[in-house]
Amino acid sequence: MKLSKRMKLYAAGMVLIPVIVINILLLQYANTLVWPYLWPRPGIHIIVAIFIVLFWLPELTKGVWQFRIVGMLMIFIGQCYVVHSILVMFAAPSIIAVIHVIGITGTFLTMTLGFINQLRPRSNYQSPPLPDELPYVAAVIPTYGEPVDILENTVQSLKGLDYPAERLLIMISDDGHRPEVQAMADRQGISYNFGARKDAKAGNLNSAIQYLKTNWPQAELILTQDADEIIDRSYLQKIVGYFTNPRIGFVQTPKDALAPKGDPFGVRDRVFYDVIQSGRNGTGAAFSCGSGVLWRIAAIESIGGFVTWNVVEDLTTSFYLHAKGWRSEYHNEILSMGLAPDDIPSLLKQRGTWAVDTWRLFLFRNPLTVPGLTLSQRLQYFELGMFYITSAFLMPLLMITPILSLLSGKFLPIEGSALFPWVIVSIGYYMLLSGSQGEFFIRMYQYWVGHFATNLKAFWIAVRSRNKKPSYKVTSKTRQNGFHGRLVWVQFAYIVIGAIAVFNGLFALNEISFMVRLANIAVVLFFMFMVSAITNAAFYGVSFPRIKSPFHIRRRLGSFNTASIQEGSGTD
Repeated sequence: MKLSKRMKLYAAGMVLIPVIVINILLLQYANTLVWPYLWPRPGIHIIVAIFIVLFWLPELTKGVWQFRIVGMLMIFIGQCYVVHSILVMFAAPSIIAVIHVIGITGTFLTMTLGFINQLRPRSNYQSPPLPDELPYVAAVIPTYGEPVDILENTVQSLKGLDYPAERLLIMISDDGHRPEVQAMADRQGISYNFGARKDAKAGNLNSAIQYLKTNWPQAELILTQDADEIIDRSYLQKIVGYFTNPRIGFVQTPKDALAPKGDPFGVRDRVFYDVIQSGRNGTGAAFSCGSGVLWRIAAIESIGGFVTWNVVEDLTTSFYLHAKGWRSEYHNEILSMGLAPDDIPSLLKQRGTWAVDTWRLFLFRNPLTVPGLTLSQRLQYFELGMFYITSAFLMPLLMITPILSLLSGKFLPIEGSALFPWVIVSIGYYMLLSGSQGEFFIRMYQYWVGHFATNLKAFWIAVRSRNKKPSYKVTSKTRQNGFHGRLVWVQFAYIVIGAIAVFNGLFALNEISFMVRLANIAVVLFFMFMVSAITNAAFYGVSFPRIKSPFHIRRRLGSFNTASIQEGSGTD
């Protein structure tokens, strides 16, 4: 029996009121500022020891309860630091104090929202059983301008799918209308569709659906696979079973990318694919990433086709489907792998496009106001917007606070017992979120911090685009060698100014306590290190060989059982 809305509110109140009371009492009597017998010794040694144990014994961090416990500790200590920062602002008012309070409060709220959204993760590793009668599936390759030999490799990969040939149609949907592509499709014995030449990839896919309705109307599902990715031959065998539930609108799978050594561009996004998407899946809000996704055609048609309102189709189409009441699933097994940007122009183009897309959704189709979504889905989509707000506006405030202090000599009287526990528990929280994988942890932070200028630029593009969608260009698949410092000049400027501030703090502020200066210098160096990833990538030159052969890639793929590599078409 379903509870009434009033009963749900009453039940929520019965839980929240005691939690709020306990939280207030803890802030009053157990915040980090009143740990006189634990801080700084032995408290700091205890915390550091715990952190080291978690780092060296990652198996202790497995399971959702460890994450929940550390997350709740992060929230409590974060509150201690935020409250202390506010009190400092009123006790010693200054522009620096105001900047710091805005930055830390907003960032803490975003982290809290992220924690709430990850409380009930659901990872599907086991495939559901296939139906007795397999549905008809169309695998579509949207393309615009890719070389014919690359497209042919893509076709061969899809032809290797383990699925009855009579129930699988493979099609190229070509916005380029090129005779050589059509000839290749004929040679491979697959279908060819003249793309719509409008509304980018969404328009291309919508024209593919229209082609299917006329030429292969029995199609029930459509697989959209970007041409820069290869797909595991077992994909359909593992995913089709989800659609025995008639309310499933789409199923997304994680993907991996062939990145240069050390992943200098942070393109693998393992924390997002391996962890965050599972958290979204637990609340029915895992969204499509454009490739490695299987859609129900009836669901797409119920919202008028792949959504053309936004820059790219994946996020917004998922959003509309969820608002319409369709369900989604996230099968957490890597079943596709491809290439990713390996130069600064392509990276900034891709990440900027994603940012513009999310900004437009947040500004003009805000998830808190669009009807049809559950509360949990609203919070999940709202977090996307808060991520970009934090990266573009709030994080830069925290980045400039210690620089202003080191340049001006005016330091915030922040107690170490408030700052250091917050720093340590935040690191521990994100280590858990990243599965204690140091590389993924660092790349996650560098993406959050280093792309602040990219996300800020995307905000201004989105603000001006209420009545007209911004133009869209396919991410280049040809490496643009050379130094691209002008594209990340803001990040370079931050590093230069940070270095000047550090020098000034070391040699020109002798009247200030060395420990105070050292703490601010450490924070500046931390942010400089985070920003340095993208500036170092600007130097990433011709020494990295472009992968030319699908055979080379197959050697890198290991267990992947697939025929070939696909290179991007109409991809994001």
